[in-house]
Amino acid sequence: MIGYRLAGICSTRMYRMIPEQRISIPAIGRLAATLRHRASRPNMVAAASMALLFALNAYIARPLFWVDFTSQMESIEGSYMSISRWAMQHWHDRAWFPLWFTGSPFDRVYQPGLHLSVAELARTLAWTPEHAYHFLTGLAYCAGPVALYWLCYRMTGRKGYALVAGLTYSLCSTTTILLPVVMRDTGGPLLARNYQVLVHYGEGPHMTALALLPIVVWILDRACSTRGWFFVLISPLALAAVALTNWPGAMGLTMALIAYVLAMSGPNWTRRLLTLAGIGATAYLIAIPWVSPSIVHLVLSNAQQSDATPVNDRRLLRLCLLGVGLIAVHFALRRTSSRGFRFFLYFTAIAGAVSITPAWFHQRLIPQPNRFQVEFDMAAAGLIAFAAAAIFGRLPRAWKAVVLATAVAGCCFQVRRFGAYASRITAPLDITSTIEYRMAKWFDAHMDGRRVFAPGNVSLWMNMFTNVPQVAGCCDQGIPNVEYRIAEYVIYTGQNAGSRDVEISLIWLKAYGAAAIGVTGPRSTEYIKPYSNPRKFDGLLPELWRDGDNVIYGIPRPSYALAHVIDKSAVVLRAPENGLVVEPLQPLVAALDHAKPPFATFGWLNQHEANIVATVARDDLVFVQETYAAGWRATEQGVPLTITPDALGMMEIRPTHAGLNTIRLVYDGSAEAVWTRWAQLAGLMFAGLWSAASWRRARIRRHSES
Repeated sequence: MIGYRLAGICSTRMYRMIPEQRISIPAIGRLAATLRHRASRPNMVAAASMALLFALNAYIARPLFWVDFTSQMESIEGSYMSISRWAMQHWHDRAWFPLWFTGSPFDRVYQPGLHLSVAELARTLAWTPEHAYHFLTGLAYCAGPVALYWLCYRMTGRKGYALVAGLTYSLCSTTTILLPVVMRDTGGPLLARNYQVLVHYGEGPHMTALALLPIVVWILDRACSTRGWFFVLISPLALAAVALTNWPGAMGLTMALIAYVLAMSGPNWTRRLLTLAGIGATAYLIAIPWVSPSIVHLVLSNAQQSDATPVNDRRLLRLCLLGVGLIAVHFALRRTSSRGFRFFLYFTAIAGAVSITPAWFHQRLIPQPNRFQVEFDMAAAGLIAFAAAAIFGRLPRAWKAVVLATAVAGCCFQVRRFGAYASRITAPLDITSTIEYRMAKWFDAHMDGRRVFAPGNVSLWMNMFTNVPQVAGCCDQGIPNVEYRIAEYVIYTGQNAGSRDVEISLIWLKAYGAAAIGVTGPRSTEYIKPYSNPRKFDGLLPELWRDGDNVIYGIPRPSYALAHVIDKSAVVLRAPENGLVVEPLQPLVAALDHAKPPFATFGWLNQHEANIVATVARDDLVFVQETYAAGWRATEQGVPLTITPDALGMMEIRPTHAGLNTIRLVYDGSAEAVWTRWAQLAGLMFAGLWSAASWRRARIRRHSES
């Protein structure tokens, strides 16, 4: 109280000393009252509870805050850190990403939110990208339960319930109890499933988006219910932040928002729904350069191909039945239960239908349903806390003390158990001892920047250590087209290829410009070991390097440049139906194998420009083994040249004259990239104007009330 009195005296004296800055005494009183309210006992208890949740999870995740590489080499986090490392090196020129799948626009590789944050943190603090990645994802792990607590508390006003929800989410996993396969994978029903998902499976972007989810729902609720200028301003930014962090996380947020809409009730339901729709549209405009229609189409197509879960009539019917069931429950419960209970009930039902029922009934509603088990755990924690609070409230006082003591002891046991589990699976690793590092470094030292086909886990980690371009790479959502999946599958498995296994593999490898191929055998320490017949190239390709059961073979070719002069009859006009039907590729590969000097040359000038020198005849084309995208432009002495994609998705350039051609190839973005930037500006302006209108409306209302 003394502090507040001193603040009031100082503010009054400032008002008297500086009359031109008109700060009214009533305004100072309102400020002091606000400070007293925010420092009240309930808020202090909430702050202490959130601090406790953060501290417990920080104890569990403490290895992440200083580790560089962990023993979990099977994690996909190596690919995520590769993106951040590359972004650090090319911070001001990130238009084209040349390392995976014969190149891709950077905005299609992966949602950039976490990766650019990691790169910026590493640049600012002079950290390695692997240290910055683990630090940020460790913070996200700790922040998730805190965010869930805040949402539960603000929805219900019940601090005890919110703490139970936060502790439940922190210290147990409903998924491990409901699904025996998950329990076996985790190692037991009482172990840290979310931490395993983060570290063992490398779901850093997804867990980061999940940590944001409860805060985004709360911000949207405040914006829809109060339409205050601050929440109207930040709500579309918060929505966009999740969309720009991870696609599964954005899908999880969509599930939560459906639950939020179903939990709405009251006379202002329509107005709140319209406000939510406006915020969603504004958020999409803000994020649209990275979630443009073409990117969304690519991601949806790749998601369906990733686990053979196409959108069909039967799957749509199941989704419709789920929607009908949720609407029926909505009308049954809208007047008989609290809004918070309804929200977590719907959220649990939606996330469970997506992620749990496929394991029970073997029916998938959407692609990759197992990835949404972490959303189910968060939703179920909120629902379980309601049941626990209801049961606890009916217990006699003596039993309440026993239950509380047991709960505290159980929490202490789980924190220690989780901490030991986290330390075990986050054991630091000397990365130079791994085959992923050694093979990557050999490629880097001996291939002179030529494209290679790296095997399995080496492919996922290689660009963490080098800038060697690859035929494959990461990640599913950004694969340019299905032909890359076909090629990778047939090279690894040789399924039904018989005696043509090596021949077919080489046709695919040459078509995509590979100069060497790495192979890992059954005794390799490489995690995936993807080859069905790892010895199939023995004696047929020159052996360049061997380390135990790990081998690198050279692929003999007349020219290893990414540009080639070919006759127009060699263009791939039809995509192969499967990996064994290589006849459409054979004319192209034959032209590459029989090329004669002078060979075309290809050289990168920066991350979005290349220079090609080629001597062509009248009917020749320049074939470029780089992914076609609408933003590529080719000129020869200032004259625009026609670029078209072949059936594999790579580029064909048509010179305007025979003889020597010096072609400048530039990627400057497509027309879509231009209009999406304008759309983003419109979204930001609309958010600002809407916020200003809300501020003005609130100011007029305050004046009318006074």
